[in-house]
Amino acid sequence: MEDLTLALITLTSFVLLFVVAIFADRAGSAMDPEILAEPIRIPVEADVPMSRVDADVA
Repeated sequence: MEDLTLALITLTSFVLLFVVAIFADRAGSAMDPEILAEPIRIPVEADVPMSRVDADVA
């Protein structure tokens, strides 16, 4: 009985994994390549000096 339960759980997990892979593939193909080609802008504070290090390095 335990073998049958393990087989059903394994089969169910593979089916769910396959369904998730299909949805992920469709979502990836629906993305616009022009939007992905643009660089992502990250806001940075201009008044913070980049050369100053506050870490105590041993």
